[in-house]
Amino acid sequence: AVVSTQSTGGFPIRYIGRTRSVMGFYLLASVTFLLALIPLNFSSTFTLEQLSCLIGSMLVSAAFAAIYLFSVELSPTSHRGKMLGYCSSAARIGSFCGPQAALLFSWNKTATLILFTVLAASAGCLCYRLPDTKGVQTPSTAAEVQQRKDGVTAGTTENKYAA
Repeated sequence: AVVSTQSTGGFPIRYIGRTRSVMGFYLLASVTFLLALIPLNFSSTFTLEQLSCLIGSMLVSAAFAAIYLFSVELSPTSHRGKMLGYCSSAARIGSFCGPQAALLFSWNKTATLILFTVLAASAGCLCYRLPDTKGVQTPSTAAEVQQRKDGVTAGTTENKYAA
């Protein structure tokens, strides 16, 4: 499921931009985790909970792949390795929490699904303030990042990153 999601997740990233894609992945994941709370059985072995959790997991995996691409594009060349290291460290912390979430799920499914819903919705909302890097040249120096932040891009005073 993860491989298929990461291979098809590139389509929205390429055509609607990084910020909107990541926001969409996270917000749709939060909706699917909410849908998993509805007790509906399709058959004796297949439930809405299973389907929703699978789709939510696929969407979070797509967002994870997009975040790696996005974080590298946001940082200048001189800081890119360090930023990727920070992202990798944060991912390791998240992977430590994964088994604990499985324990919580066996204890209380509703609490786990609400936790996943809140985390995915929060991540999606936090992505709103990030600049989109679609069609923008990757910065080479920290000074270029500061110029973009201040609104000076290619000799103009137009700030295409302002919210």
